[in-house]
Amino acid sequence: MHIRTFRANSLQDALEQIRSQMGADASVLHTRQVRDGLMGWLGRTYVEVTAGLKDGEGNEIGAGQGGSDSPQLGDDHGCPASRFNVVSQGSDSLQPSLQTQASFEENLPAPLRSYFDELLSQGVLRAVAERWIMGTVSFAASLGETSGDSLGSSIPWLEHLQRSVGRELRIGSPIRTQPGDRRIVALVGPTGVGKTTTVAKLAAGFRLEARRRVGLLTIDTFRIAAVQQLRAYADIMDLPMEVVEKPEQMRPALGRLGDVDLVLIDTAGRSPTSDARIEQLVELLRSAQPDETHLVLSGTSSVASIEQTIRGFAPVRPTSAIVTKLDETPHLAGVLSAIVATETNSGIALSYTTDGQQVPDDIAIADASALLSRLLPPRMQLSQAEAA
Repeated sequence: MHIRTFRANSLQDALEQIRSQMGADASVLHTRQVRDGLMGWLGRTYVEVTAGLKDGEGNEIGAGQGGSDSPQLGDDHGCPASRFNVVSQGSDSLQPSLQTQASFEENLPAPLRSYFDELLSQGVLRAVAERWIMGTVSFAASLGETSGDSLGSSIPWLEHLQRSVGRELRIGSPIRTQPGDRRIVALVGPTGVGKTTTVAKLAAGFRLEARRRVGLLTIDTFRIAAVQQLRAYADIMDLPMEVVEKPEQMRPALGRLGDVDLVLIDTAGRSPTSDARIEQLVELLRSAQPDETHLVLSGTSSVASIEQTIRGFAPVRPTSAIVTKLDETPHLAGVLSAIVATETNSGIALSYTTDGQQVPDDIAIADASALLSRLLPPRMQLSQAEAA
């Protein structure tokens, strides 16, 4: 991986260098404050920003060899202060010093600093929050909004922040059906996220609105109530339904559903940390051979819980995710930070969102604009409007 590091008097100047030398598609990877002079003392303070650029194959590339003012990553001659970062006990890697973290916030305009603090308070990892904020500043700089406004009070920071987050947010495709072409779709996820209700919403929508022939199949035999709940929905909508307990029962059950356009499979809630339960689920789904597998995530879950769920259900190979219970989630920064790609998480695309218990009304195709409009609490939206 080839990465360029730029040094400038301010964050805005560094971003201008990155854009002019690497183009608008460059990504900011890291930022910190450094000082020249003997071992970092008695010298001038600079902002140092590391950026990378992806080639056509998705690899990070540099825009050329950096000069004396643009050392390559790992060149200690250009940043002697890096040797004195604080090292956490029990860690094998260097961690950013408290001074470096404070410097990042000190370099931000006051409105943007408030957004950064709010992101952290919602559980967004510091690395992700810094990346989003750097993208926000980059958008402002690309429009020439940072040069004449040192306080940043007249800049639409919230709009730029939403654009920064939106650049990382992936929106997948909703379920698409054709008459006479059966499509099998499975919903998976941990207990309590609303899988069965979501299956019912999808079934009702395709049956009543799209006029498709729908069949239901459940492998959630751990909870008798779950089978009864789904069967009640099936009876109301006059849909065929099958219950499967073992992989060898799957193909015959699918055959008994008849000539339907869409088969929706409800699954039992699994703990993402239970390898045995996940493997059982993999075996059952392998016998069903679904065309799509949607991972159901609750919008009320913590960032750590959602990230753990995405990692734990990776063996199931979900094609996209459905986020439920948005009516119980006042703001979405934490949820969105958990589903975008990070160093420890590959991220996942969104297909649907739900915001209530009404069948089939409270479900919608995932919409980036609608999600980003709820990125921060209403009070943060209001303060942005007042500043404008």
